[in-house]
Amino acid sequence: MKKMMNWVLAATLCICGAIVFTSCTSSDDNPAGPDVGTPAIAMIGKIGHVDYFKQIESAFRSACEDNGVEALYYTTASENTHQEQIAIVNELKQLEGKQLKGIIYAPSYGPAGESADAEVAAFARQRGIPVVIIDTELKTGSPLAGSPYFGTDNAAAGRALADKVTADKVAAFVQSNSIALERAEAFKAVKPATTIYPVDEAAKSAVEAVIDEYDDFVFFNGHILSSVLNLLKEKGKNVYTFDVYGEFLDELIAGNTHFKGIMVQNTFGMAHKAVEAVLSGADQGEMIPTPYITSSNLGDDRVKPFLDFYGKEAYPAIEGLAGKIVGKWINMEEEGMPVPTNSKGVFTLTADFKGDFSTSYGDLAWYVHAPFEYTLKDNTISWTVQENEFTQIHINHTVTAITDTEMMTRTYVQFVVNGNVVQEVGPVKMHYVRLTADYHDAVLGTWEGRVTSEQSEYDDGEPHRWEYKADGTYVYYSLVDGQWTPSSQPMSAYFVDGTLLCCRWKMTDDSDELREWWEVESIQDGVMKWTALRQREDGSTYTATFQMTKVE
Repeated sequence: MKKMMNWVLAATLCICGAIVFTSCTSSDDNPAGPDVGTPAIAMIGKIGHVDYFKQIESAFRSACEDNGVEALYYTTASENTHQEQIAIVNELKQLEGKQLKGIIYAPSYGPAGESADAEVAAFARQRGIPVVIIDTELKTGSPLAGSPYFGTDNAAAGRALADKVTADKVAAFVQSNSIALERAEAFKAVKPATTIYPVDEAAKSAVEAVIDEYDDFVFFNGHILSSVLNLLKEKGKNVYTFDVYGEFLDELIAGNTHFKGIMVQNTFGMAHKAVEAVLSGADQGEMIPTPYITSSNLGDDRVKPFLDFYGKEAYPAIEGLAGKIVGKWINMEEEGMPVPTNSKGVFTLTADFKGDFSTSYGDLAWYVHAPFEYTLKDNTISWTVQENEFTQIHINHTVTAITDTEMMTRTYVQFVVNGNVVQEVGPVKMHYVRLTADYHDAVLGTWEGRVTSEQSEYDDGEPHRWEYKADGTYVYYSLVDGQWTPSSQPMSAYFVDGTLLCCRWKMTDDSDELREWWEVESIQDGVMKWTALRQREDGSTYTATFQMTKVE
């Protein structure tokens, strides 16, 4: 595992025995009154060297700064350190010149339930200040009972991850601590086909023993994944984990398609909520929902603090992106593979945050300049297409690189029916090319040519004509007894957006709909050339071409 990020304490760091805190105190035994001095909030934490509590410390300091109060942070050396927490309370009693607004307390309990609860409660009563509990729930009968509590519902977190894992048969690895076991049991309740493997920190042998039996692997203690992550990647396994570590974020930032995501306790939200509760005098706490971090939501507000903590950047900021994305774009590659013409779409973005979208996707979709309004937040372009009164399609393009001619994105699509997400696609690495030509008007009129060889059943060896009209319909003509005769097709529609030209038609009212997809290569000197990338059933591709001449 990579070394955890070193925490740089303030220049005023004091170490008193095993207690570490960042505000030096006076030895005078006469504390200032509660209504004088600098407003401050004290946090009594624990196990200060662990990333989880370092995150809480970071959020606590940030929340205090945002609210104009001083942060007095105290921590301990290990988990079961109630004696150290009692010593912290004694340190608090020595404070001068502080208007202490309240205490945020993460209880530490010994084997027989020993704690600093009584000392914290007595000091808070003496000072007339509130106590807010964070991370660890109070034991039954605690003198602090009734204090607002902000923590994680581990059972809900386990169920939430189960909803993200698509497979039913899952290998789950868990260490024997109560939090991880609670998550694992809740996960298995949703996915009963899950097999739970108890492990210690050396999980490699346990994973190797079942590596070929499963496609999906879940780790309820994030740190045990580190030793086997490369093995799982080599085998192409789907990986899910609890808890954030720097190398896990690297996988998501790099777009590793097998590393699916991280379920995290919202340490940053928890600490901010606790500070707000102290300042507002709240008498109720809440369970803080666990965010799920994937490569598609690295720009979200709830994810950014984790990235900042580990010194990660989701995507480098692109200067002037709002202007650079304006224009017409067509998808050329998906995950490094060329996109067949029948899967292509064109979207146009304008400087006033409006746009439109055109595609003829297989026989599933037909959009012709479908309008939308888009937003640009950081590097992510987002818009929604209204499929019908029940269905919406949410599209997010996170731009990872852009030039005058090309754009690389991580594209994520959600299909929502009646307010419920029914399908998610991505994030997918996409390569777009800027279109500088738009043949929408140039194709209007009548053109003559042979039916393409791809439509051999209709190829009678004779020339045919196509009349493209401005209303998006066309007329197909055949030579009958020397006369150009229009077909009786009940439906014939087309669109051109940029270079993409798509047609749809029916031979009779009862027949299936037929479609064609082309890209206009050029229109010059009365000659129109089309090209298309086609894909065979075996996955191989070939290029089709077609040519017509303008009829005056």
